[in-house]
Amino acid sequence: MSKKIIIKNKPGKNGIGAGVWNLGAGRDPFGGPTREEIPVLDRIELLASAGITYIEAHDVEISSRDVAKAKTLMRKHGVKMGMYTPSFFADPIFKDGAMTSNDPAVRKLALRNARKAVDVTVALGAEVMVFWNGREGFDFMLAKNGQDSFRRMVEGFTAVGKYALQKYGKRSPKFAIEPKPNEPRANMYLGNVGEALYLISRIHPKVRHLFGINPETAHSRMAGLDYLWDVELGLEAGKLFHIHLNSQDTTRYDQDLPFGYTEPLKDLALCVALQDAKWPGILAFDVKAPRTDRQEDITDILHTSAANLQRLWNRALKVNRKKILEFRRTQRYTALAGYLAECLY
Repeated sequence: MSKKIIIKNKPGKNGIGAGVWNLGAGRDPFGGPTREEIPVLDRIELLASAGITYIEAHDVEISSRDVAKAKTLMRKHGVKMGMYTPSFFADPIFKDGAMTSNDPAVRKLALRNARKAVDVTVALGAEVMVFWNGREGFDFMLAKNGQDSFRRMVEGFTAVGKYALQKYGKRSPKFAIEPKPNEPRANMYLGNVGEALYLISRIHPKVRHLFGINPETAHSRMAGLDYLWDVELGLEAGKLFHIHLNSQDTTRYDQDLPFGYTEPLKDLALCVALQDAKWPGILAFDVKAPRTDRQEDITDILHTSAANLQRLWNRALKVNRKKILEFRRTQRYTALAGYLAECLY
């Protein structure tokens, strides 16, 4: 059994999470695979060997048929299912969205798939199920009625919550909405944390407590927003249910670069904020082994991300909070920036 990476002095879950999709074959929109495709269940051992404690998967990667085998492998390699998520973007039937499709038959199928994903989430022992907005959006103006689309999402999420609560009661997983501003659609519904939180405020009060957010570094940066603020907004609302960490080089396509690579100063500040909030959730990576990495180096992106996280987290533990408060009191913000740089470098 591989040695797990532990985040020092972190309350709650102090192991690291990562998705089976992080170890893909190197595909991108312009080219096919550059490595051999590793069977999904075989990736569990690879994730464990990289020090991961909590694995993550879509329903097209670990389906209901795979539950028994996946649980056996997880026990063997000492990992747990940290998060599970339905895929409403891969199947052609969801080409124009799932919950927001103009076709009522597609919306019905989306709800059925979501309920099934709830069952698998519970069966695999995950406490959180994530909804990424996938293809919920539009490419052409007036292709959808935006007000109808929003109401459909409210109704759909409410129905999923009621199903989970009725069937599993206190064992019901929590649901985290993951915003993204664009890609694969030109315009995405639930494109940022603010939109997601507003949607949650409209979900039926009986199940609203089950819903929160899963902000991702790259998605915030793609929108030109600050990831730390998105996290702090989730913390203030009591709705930060999950986190996806990576890096993003400005407002480009979704890059899923190693955590700590492009903006380490901001990542240090993020660690400070999470430490001060005593956030108990899983620090999980949503990174992508690049096309250029060889098969034998496919877990480098996990090792690099984890090492950066540990370094930044440990530096954040040493940041003098009293100094920060004094800089705020005296409004010496440039000096504060210099102090954080000193802590980092």
